[in-house]
Amino acid sequence: MALDTQKLKGLFSRVVNGKTEGNDIQDITEFAKRVFGNGDATPDPSMLHQFNTLVVQQADQLAKPMVSDMVGLLANYKQAQRDQIVKYEIPQKNKAKVRWSANGSGVDLVRVENKKSEVAVPKTFSTGFYYEPFGMVQDAEASIKALVDDIANAKLRLYFNEIAKLIDAAVSAGEIPSKNVLGGNNLTLAQYNKVASTLSRVAGGRPVFVADTLLVDYFAQQQANAANKELLTDRIREDLVRELNVSEIGRTDAMNLVNPFITEKNDKTELPVNIGYMIAGSAAQKPFVVTEFGSLRQMTEMDMEDERIKMKLTQDADIQLIFGQAIAKIKEDAAVAL
Repeated sequence: MALDTQKLKGLFSRVVNGKTEGNDIQDITEFAKRVFGNGDATPDPSMLHQFNTLVVQQADQLAKPMVSDMVGLLANYKQAQRDQIVKYEIPQKNKAKVRWSANGSGVDLVRVENKKSEVAVPKTFSTGFYYEPFGMVQDAEASIKALVDDIANAKLRLYFNEIAKLIDAAVSAGEIPSKNVLGGNNLTLAQYNKVASTLSRVAGGRPVFVADTLLVDYFAQQQANAANKELLTDRIREDLVRELNVSEIGRTDAMNLVNPFITEKNDKTELPVNIGYMIAGSAAQKPFVVTEFGSLRQMTEMDMEDERIKMKLTQDADIQLIFGQAIAKIKEDAAVAL
């Protein structure tokens, strides 16, 4: 039988945000016991659904600033209610010829020539997620925090995956200029900086490179080569030596993606480690427009074979690429791998 959702929501919020008080730790442990038991019986479906909904609600709150920071690099990002009508302006100097719209089954091309504004049309994006219920009772506080973190990062990767699909489709169709696409073996920092120069010329500002840590490090470490020693300032040397995530490469800033392993052998990640995207730094000329409608939702079931708890996470959003000139794709084919 489900318990008082509002009281549990407050309890989960305090636990996840490290603001526990009174009997909170005892209460969250007791709730986990009621949901998952001691292994003698499978969880009650209604209580399991309530538990996962509370976890996803907390994860959604945690994800909002993460999505705003990361997706905000690539897009003019805004949030809206699910039934809200949202218009966005297309800067006319972009000379946009097509609107690329992401959805769950592919990419649609819609003519928008000479239009000054468009209405955001929400579509449902989804991803799968599972966790092991064992151990949830032994340390409910730590387990719930870890689960919330994982789901928050899953939402961030959901958006990034859809944006990556649009970029690939736009590259194939030539809507992202060929000068904005760099690929090959053993790419050099000089080639990287040339792409940065192209983006700066298009939209101004200092470009930002978004990629897996391995690809960020591949270009960043080239700053220490003898051929590039004039680039190795004290600040960059300190960055290379001490920082876990390098924040500057040549003429760009760098953002490291959260990209966990998805196999127990640590041989595959959720996103490719050798592909990154460079975005023009101008705040007014972001290549994407992203409108998020409502909140992250979940559907739950328990796998009958391995007893894992499986969730389908869904989010309504509108994702549009309107300024392909302001983004570049970089792919290193040889030197970067797990």
